[in-house]
Amino acid sequence: MSFLYINPKGKPQTRHSYSAGNTFDHCPYKYYLQKVMGWHEKNDKARFELGKAFESAIQFYHERGGDLQASIKHFHEKWDPFMENKELQYTRVEKDWSTCTRIAVDWLKLYAVRQPSLPIPLGAMVKFQREYVKEVFPGDPNYGGIEDIGKPDIISWVEPGHPMLPQLDWKLEYGAYRPIIVDIKTAGQDFPDSSGIAAHDAQLRRYSWLTGIRDAALLWFVKKGLTVAKGYSVTLLEDAGYLKAGQEAVIALVEDEGVWLVANDFLIEEMERAQGKKSDGKTEQTNIAKARRDAWLEANATFTSEEIITKQRLQFNAGFISQQSADDAGLAAQDQIIRIVNAYKNNHWPNKFGVRYPRDDRSDPYFRAFALNDQMYKNQNFVKSDEDIDLFAEEDNEQ
Repeated sequence: MSFLYINPKGKPQTRHSYSAGNTFDHCPYKYYLQKVMGWHEKNDKARFELGKAFESAIQFYHERGGDLQASIKHFHEKWDPFMENKELQYTRVEKDWSTCTRIAVDWLKLYAVRQPSLPIPLGAMVKFQREYVKEVFPGDPNYGGIEDIGKPDIISWVEPGHPMLPQLDWKLEYGAYRPIIVDIKTAGQDFPDSSGIAAHDAQLRRYSWLTGIRDAALLWFVKKGLTVAKGYSVTLLEDAGYLKAGQEAVIALVEDEGVWLVANDFLIEEMERAQGKKSDGKTEQTNIAKARRDAWLEANATFTSEEIITKQRLQFNAGFISQQSADDAGLAAQDQIIRIVNAYKNNHWPNKFGVRYPRDDRSDPYFRAFALNDQMYKNQNFVKSDEDIDLFAEEDNEQ
């Protein structure tokens, strides 16, 4: 039987994945360091542990029939052990353990508000972390027996005409329910809002090829920090005045007791017009001007506590993946497998790291530790193990 490489335990590896192929495409030398030599980064990035705890809580939410408080408790059980971990590295937005806690709890509250409208129902019509396996070259003397594997976060089955899915001419012979792949991402930047753009995501296309499911979506949670100020976009976690839970709004004014919210940026301009403008374009700040502003807010805005709003975002983007697009993703998997097998046979793992656009790898830990040969950094951030790296380990999704 064919294999990709011999892993650090001396065992032939016959399974390939999207993330492993991404690593090889980017730099075969990095793939060699990870897979063949067993060099792994130490698990010290807060975002990885936060993401795992949060995704576990989403699954728990569904398993408990939408019990938000139980899901928040479950998240704490997974995340709280890292409270005193001084080695965890946080991004600027993540800041520290307590900030990450508030971000994730707000995500869970936001998901609870939005979930009924999403094509991810509670109950038996949703499966989490289901593994799919496909032999890529069945019967081939050189590559036969090598499998591609994938584990989508969610597979759900919904009514064919669900309003958040691309509209299709669904026929009875297709089945009573329409399956959809949903992958959960946590990131530092918004996902492009272009309708249906998720269908062009390389990982979702690969899942479509593996599963035969053509509808796919990204459930995208964005970290936005905790500081609030005038002009910031927020989402309501509970109803407030004429604004409803799940609706996005804009902060018009921050006061000690809470915040004034309006529905959009245009209304901020209306408030400033009512307050008055000076000749230099700046807003007047006299007591009379502020009184006009306050009167406008009373008539047109909603006042509420900061506790029921969040800057964090939930985005959902679904697209339909054509048969050709899915097949192309399968061809990419085939191409990767062929090149990896031959790289191992020939012991040829070219270093493709670079230092400027479009291949700027200066922030890649493997580049610093191994290409630049920074021994101190390598000792601090890497460990060599005979355990093969997780095939499902995803690329860093911090944008």
